[in-house]
Amino acid sequence: MSTEPNGSTVAWGAAGVPLLVALVQTLLALFGYSTSSAGLEPVADPILSVPVLFQAAVVFKDSSALVMALFLLIVAAWAAQGVAMLLFDHREAAYGTATLSAVLFFALFFGVYAPLLSRDVPALQLAGFFAVPVVAAALQLYAVRSYRWNDVVLEETSGELGRLKTELDDLRSTFEAGYESRFDGLDDLETVAPEGTKAVREGAASFRDRLDDVEADIAECQRLTDGEEARTRRAAIEERLESLSAERRLDELDEEFARRLTSGLRTEFGKTTVRSRYGDEYSLVNLPTRFREVSLPNRDGGVHIDHVADELVALADESDTYAEVAAAVDAVDQHRSDLRTYVDEHESAVADAVERAEQQASTAESQVDSLDVPFADRVADVFVDGRDADAGGVRSVRTGVEEAKEALHDCRFEEAEDRAEEAATLAARLVSAVEFVGSLRASIDNRHESVSVPSGVADEYVETLLPAIQAGYDDVSVTYDDAARALRFDYPAASASTPTRSTDSDAGSGDAADDADSARSTDSSSSSSSSASASPSTSSTPGSSPSSRERVPPPEEVVDEVLYALRDFQRDVDDDGDVVQYNVEALPESVATRPVLVNLERFASRQSDLFDAVDLQSPEPPGFIEFTTADGVSASRALERTHQRFREKYT
Repeated sequence: MSTEPNGSTVAWGAAGVPLLVALVQTLLALFGYSTSSAGLEPVADPILSVPVLFQAAVVFKDSSALVMALFLLIVAAWAAQGVAMLLFDHREAAYGTATLSAVLFFALFFGVYAPLLSRDVPALQLAGFFAVPVVAAALQLYAVRSYRWNDVVLEETSGELGRLKTELDDLRSTFEAGYESRFDGLDDLETVAPEGTKAVREGAASFRDRLDDVEADIAECQRLTDGEEARTRRAAIEERLESLSAERRLDELDEEFARRLTSGLRTEFGKTTVRSRYGDEYSLVNLPTRFREVSLPNRDGGVHIDHVADELVALADESDTYAEVAAAVDAVDQHRSDLRTYVDEHESAVADAVERAEQQASTAESQVDSLDVPFADRVADVFVDGRDADAGGVRSVRTGVEEAKEALHDCRFEEAEDRAEEAATLAARLVSAVEFVGSLRASIDNRHESVSVPSGVADEYVETLLPAIQAGYDDVSVTYDDAARALRFDYPAASASTPTRSTDSDAGSGDAADDADSARSTDSSSSSSSSASASPSTSSTPGSSPSSRERVPPPEEVVDEVLYALRDFQRDVDDDGDVVQYNVEALPESVATRPVLVNLERFASRQSDLFDAVDLQSPEPPGFIEFTTADGVSASRALERTHQRFREKYT
């Protein structure tokens, strides 16, 4: 129902004016009143001064009561039309009452006032008077026809809503097509501009939500039964829809993303840097050309890796979509990945050698600190501080390592690897030399005539240490036979009756050997006949008594010799099988002794995770020691771990 003034209600009201005048006349006539008796002279006199209206009043007064009743019916039909329109929104009732009122008024008017045609009334006034029923009837019918009936309004609104739904679908299609076109490749740029990508996605989602809200309002409006409310809601929906622009929203998202992408490209690709595992940057300018320049899709020539950001920003400004930028970024990422792979491969080779060098240098340094020889200070000078120009020490190893790292970061990879390998080799030689030096005390204490110098010990170390060894033992003369690679010992202070040995295979500790020598000297002077008649199997050959064979010194007394033996085994290891056998005779004389080998065999046997069995077939040369490694453990790994554990436990 509409309560707002409009053309239909005004027309209906105007049509009722003459009807209400007729109603007043009818009521006055029915109840026997005149204008004077009713007190209407001030209103009636100006009206009756018009000739046609005066004559009409006279004619109406002479009419019958039936005519007057019909005039009442006409007014009632007019009023019913208003009720049907304004209160009940009933179009059929309004049409019926309007037609009845118009027809009756038209017919009755001409029937009642026909005598006026014969009266002396101006023609113009007469024509105007008889036009009243025509105009009144036309106004009544117009009012019904032009009235905004609810079903009509709903029908019109439904049509408008359909149009708005079509516009909404077009708007959505335009936005989605534009989004796909403009932001093609957006996902591939997320790592470069994560915040920009997020803003675009959220902005697009927000716009889609607004479209969804409009669509929901259209659906709700289509379910309304009140035409006026539906019309009001439809107008609001249309206004909201007009405020939405796909192109404008895409431009806003594009502008925001372009700004963030530019920032991301300059941040990510402003400068290409690669750091090593040591924390320093590589001088990429020294790399081959194929790594210093990158080829971008749809771009001629190579772009220097330090100018990639400018090229990508220019590409982003020129391209209609971001797919080309994403392809270029992917090409740069692949190039940088290839560059890092190339650098990492060379770095790994250098790092392996550097790690070996540093570990061996630390091992040599700790072994020097634990040496128990009279010339330990000189050993530290040579092996740690490297104060002898001909013999490199731990300091030389670490200098070589630093030079290797410097060459590595300068992208001089071959030189870096050579320097690192040289440092690792020097460190390994140091460890062998220190272990050999640690075994000399036992050889000298046991009065060995000579000691073979292992192949891993360089001549310069031996020659450098000769004066120190000589100074450490006043009663020993030491010389180096470089042809035989052996140290020769002369003990001028020893008694002529004291036997000397060229091997320490049956020796226990140094003190035990001295006690045995003293005992044998006493036996020789007191009972020479017994000594002379003794059979070879019961003679007093050093180390042949049962007591000396049974006694084995603790591991702490032969640490250096055991470490040396394990190190020597590692040099000749073969990982092809799980059983490894070594000839004891291949070890230096000071190491190939029963105390050393028995302690080694006992300790290794306890490493059940490394060895299934350790078998010392004979502790004296030419015996063998055999290692059977555990499943899945290589011989080199097993010996290396055994060496490490023995050193950690006893040093």
